[in-house]
Amino acid sequence: MRNNFQDLLKSKPRNLNSVQNAPDDVNLDIIGNEFTKIRVISPNDSRLNLKEWIQNNTDFVNSLFEKDRILLFKGFKGFSQKTDLSEVVDLTSKGTALTYTEPSTPRTKVNDQIYTSTEYPKEQRIAQHNEHSYSDFWPKKVFFYCEKPSRIGGHTPIADSRSVYQLIPQEITKKFESRGGVMYVRNFSDEMDINWPTFFDTTDKSKVEEYCKKKNIKLQWGEDNKLRIFQISQAILHDKEKNVKNWFNQAHLFHYSNLSEEISEYLIQTYGVEHLPRNTYYADGSEIEVDDLNEIRKAYEKAMFRFDWEEGDLVVIDNVHFTHGRDSYDGDRSILVAMSEEDSIENYLEKNQENNTRDAKAAPTTKSVNTTRKNTAEFFFKDPVFENSTEMLKYKLALSCRLLRLLDLDEGSISGHVSMRVPGAENLFWVNPFGVLFEHVTPDNLILVNESGDIIEGDYPINVAGFCIHSTIHKMYPEVNCVVHTHSPWGTLFSAFQDPKVLPIDQNSCMFFENHIVFDQFEGPVNSLESADNLAKALNGNNVAILSNHGSITCGEDIETALMYTVCLERAMRLNFKAKSFKDELKLVEPEIARKTKEWISNPLGFKIEFDALAKKAEQFYPDLLKYYPKNK
Repeated sequence: MRNNFQDLLKSKPRNLNSVQNAPDDVNLDIIGNEFTKIRVISPNDSRLNLKEWIQNNTDFVNSLFEKDRILLFKGFKGFSQKTDLSEVVDLTSKGTALTYTEPSTPRTKVNDQIYTSTEYPKEQRIAQHNEHSYSDFWPKKVFFYCEKPSRIGGHTPIADSRSVYQLIPQEITKKFESRGGVMYVRNFSDEMDINWPTFFDTTDKSKVEEYCKKKNIKLQWGEDNKLRIFQISQAILHDKEKNVKNWFNQAHLFHYSNLSEEISEYLIQTYGVEHLPRNTYYADGSEIEVDDLNEIRKAYEKAMFRFDWEEGDLVVIDNVHFTHGRDSYDGDRSILVAMSEEDSIENYLEKNQENNTRDAKAAPTTKSVNTTRKNTAEFFFKDPVFENSTEMLKYKLALSCRLLRLLDLDEGSISGHVSMRVPGAENLFWVNPFGVLFEHVTPDNLILVNESGDIIEGDYPINVAGFCIHSTIHKMYPEVNCVVHTHSPWGTLFSAFQDPKVLPIDQNSCMFFENHIVFDQFEGPVNSLESADNLAKALNGNNVAILSNHGSITCGEDIETALMYTVCLERAMRLNFKAKSFKDELKLVEPEIARKTKEWISNPLGFKIEFDALAKKAEQFYPDLLKYYPKNK
């Protein structure tokens, strides 16, 4: 309760009966903080019936809502039956209450279109969110009615979406805008979260497919009646009338980092990131940085305001302009929910004058580019990068070895190595067999090893240097699933320079700006865990390490990313090597532009697109590979 009292002390209630045409039998106040303000309507007489008062003053209530966008009715005599809420919804809305479709969380339908609030365990807190903002349609109004307040906690924090947008660092909001919004990935099963028949309100798969096609949702059926969907939606809504932007998405809530560290680690280790019940990415498929999501959470925390629920309280919220959440609580609690006035992204696509917004000059171009990029992402997610069966991973690992040979990145030797972590098994990874040329690697002759260097499966020995380097990196960085090490021609030559650092001299080179380290402790082949440990620590979360007088190492969350970093690094090293002789005449890309370029071109979707294009080339050159292609893919 202390936090609630502190919020109230900071708020400044004001009697506002001077509002034009305000009825004499109520008081009008405003509570809140610097960022979020709530209009409060309270009766002079506590015997005043809430439903009857709204019936008698509907025009005033609707006009007040249009002005303040959030109303808290407090101190009235509450509803006598649940259907009273339905009547109030009808009185104050354009149309009747809406059905809760595409549910994100479990609820129970009470009566008509009245539902219970989210049925999560009382010990859990529900993060701030705009209802249904993970979709391209949502309710404009949300109603919360308190049948019974909890004994302790159970507040419904409110935050102004416009303030949240302003509180989030500008470089973060621009990332979401430039990358086309948010992609929500959901895996439906009977094991976790809600299942797909509940989500789609049908057990007919053909109806699910028809609905997804209509809503532009990509889907994949799996074994045991499992389903995965990919839905790309907005990150920001622009209020054309008031010319302000609202932070409007659930990227922070769907992302695995919203779970406790213990739970998220368990789920990732058990199911793998690609099979989590829900997760979020940028619309172009690139990963959203956890640090950025934490900044977004801080913005919500700073903007939010709490009030105490009392029996009979009713809150009406403009779902675009205000978010809601739920605090944990103790004791029984009953909050009824209703939604009305379906809204959609179509009402926000055309922007009027962009004065006084942070990206006014770039807005028309940004909109066009975002739409194009979103369409590109949706096209390539017909075969998503996140779909990785065991057979497909082994195929792509073998294909990567063939590509390295085809692109002349291994110098025809047996010294290079590529490893891939086995999904759901943190201590196991596949690696190409030692003593076999890259052009002869197949899914069948890959070897399976553990972090101790023991061969679990396979007929070939292990590359000692490969084991030392790869196992240490895999162990130190759980998010790194694939590691590639080669002695490529330009890479080996470039690594012999006194300072073999990749300079941002072109777009491709910008990919490595602030994303690579130079490891200058060359001691010959890495044959000890101590040397490998020093290398892994020096990597410090970067994707690339240039090993002085040796070669390079690239890392990624998937095979496509790690392999394409190797391919792109060779290009960058070749240009940088040739540019060395013109050093005094070089014009480097400015740091800010280099960072933006890196963010644009270094993403899983881009890497997948180029990897798949190169894969076709490798399959043409090595037709024997095709007989290993997974038949169920």
